[in-house]
Amino acid sequence: MRGGEQSGRSEGPGLAERIACGDALAVRELVERHYAELYRYAFAALRHRAASEDAVHDALVRALEALGRYPEERIRGMSLRPWLYRITLNTVRNRLRARGREARLEDPGALAEPRGDPEGVMDALAALRLLPERQRVAVSLRYLQDLPYAEISAATGWPEGTVKTLVRRGLIRLRAAMEQEERSRGGER
Repeated sequence: MRGGEQSGRSEGPGLAERIACGDALAVRELVERHYAELYRYAFAALRHRAASEDAVHDALVRALEALGRYPEERIRGMSLRPWLYRITLNTVRNRLRARGREARLEDPGALAEPRGDPEGVMDALAALRLLPERQRVAVSLRYLQDLPYAEISAATGWPEGTVKTLVRRGLIRLRAAMEQEERSRGGER
């Protein structure tokens, strides 16, 4: 299993409660559970190790500052994982805007563990750069980060139906782009 499973697929009922009560170890556990998956997500968009580390660091600082301002009741009711993804998504978007360009996926090898057909996986990851931003975000969160639609909706603020549509349309575009690439290579493989 990928890191997402061990890094907090399920928060457990007590983590938000422990954070609300001021447990510093719970805050540390939250960061440790989610850092790697948030880094992978930031790296998929930014394509630069140091920029991705900085983005995740900034996102976590913002999250922890916000938790310090929120009332205990609000923290207890939070779904922490999608909330962290939303903060990271906003941080990454701000960095991309500051750079004045959209992210390109130039080295897809670091994004996922190839399973089955490694070349096919690499081709699909490389083709992600061709998708519009919203489709790329939705497909990346669904298939690279293995988030369920509800968590993608919570992280992006898009309705769940919109997320499903973006993922479906993104996959159709990916398939078409890969078929076009295959035809342009003359079917060689």
